Amino acid sequence: MVAAALLGGATIAPQAYATTTFDGPGIRTDVVDAVTGEPVADICVFAVPVFTFSFSDVCPTRSDARGRVNVSVPGPGSYNLFALPDSGSQYGAQWVSQDGGTGTQKNARWFTFSADEVRPGPTIRLDQRSVIVGTVQGADDETLVNGTVGIVAPVADGSRDPRYSPVDDEGAFVIDWLGPYEWPLLFKADGYPYQWSGHVGNRLRADLVAADVNAPPYAYQLEAGTSVSIEIADPPQGPGQLELLNVSTKDPVGIVELADGSTGASLMVLPRQQVKIHCVCSGEHRWHGGTDFSSATGEPIRTNGPQSITFVQPA
Repeated sequence: MVAAALLGGATIAPQAYATTTFDGPGIRTDVVDAVTGEPVADICVFAVPVFTFSFSDVCPTRSDARGRVNVSVPGPGSYNLFALPDSGSQYGAQWVSQDGGTGTQKNARWFTFSADEVRPGPTIRLDQRSVIVGTVQGADDETLVNGTVGIVAPVADGSRDPRYSPVDDEGAFVIDWLGPYEWPLLFKADGYPYQWSGHVGNRLRADLVAADVNAPPYAYQLEAGTSVSIEIADPPQGPGQLELLNVSTKDPVGIVELADGSTGASLMVLPRQQVKIHCVCSGEHRWHGGTDFSSATGEPIRTNGPQSITFVQPA
């Protein structure tokens, strides 16, 4: 997997090296050491649509022995590049900008395609990996259960590992595979909603945390969130799953399982954001208020107490 677990020191499984041809649109570039300029082989590089971010199950493209890499994109649209060295590498992960690495997608270089074309990309200049250390507390300073910190939102089907870092019994965490830039961090623990640094649901508005060996520990206190109940008028005939997605990034900000024939579910969601609701109901994909993400209804999550939403499908 591209995002092999940080736990246990697992690394990304080797995949095919860069090829010289494309079946469709793509980006051709080189991967080098930022200091020496020497080519770096076996670095996973992939493209994601702008403002969205997820790790693929399998690394689609790796740099070859000369540092060259050809990254395919699925079709017309705008994309960013992400370079993800294996977890044991001396190099740190980065968004690819015009002039080097960055930790925030907002500063990454855009590549826009309207047809099957191949575009040159800026040279990917890898910096040495750095570290973020910090502590996490519950809203009432209680010990957290199953606390994690990462840079990628969860995936509902569980097939993609966001290479998270666990929070220990003392509330401490360490992330040691990032480039030396400022990054948004995603926090989660049992009983708490997913939340980005700065207590926001939108990754692009999160406070940025420096990966710097000389920086003081970053301290974060989890916000309890809003209890959201979702009622389904036409419940699935079988198990299902509800997924709440931030309207700006499509990042999942809440996931809850549905029992066979369940008429709804409740979960904690961070307020001050809008979400769209997706139901995988007995294998059928349903959207609240629409037929896909674009047409689905955006629901604001309030701060003033419990909230109820009735899942409605268009006639």
